[in-house]
Amino acid sequence: MERPSSPSRSGPAPAPAQSARSSLTFSQLLQLVQQGRELPGLERRLIAATQEEPTASRLPRKPKPWEAGAEPPAPPP
Repeated sequence: MERPSSPSRSGPAPAPAQSARSSLTFSQLLQLVQQGRELPGLERRLIAATQEEPTASRLPRKPKPWEAGAEPPAPPP
């Protein structure tokens, strides 16, 4: 479905991933998603759950708007 580049264009031709991404219509995108196929131009990340204990937050909690005048709570030890 790539368009041939016209001779009147100046500059380098777009990379194949960029041209495939820009020429994909919404209906084509919808069909790919419904069929469970990979989308062109997207990087698939390997994200897996771990069975480890969650870590405690190290950042202090932001005060609520009505608590703005009060001192922020001390961070947990």
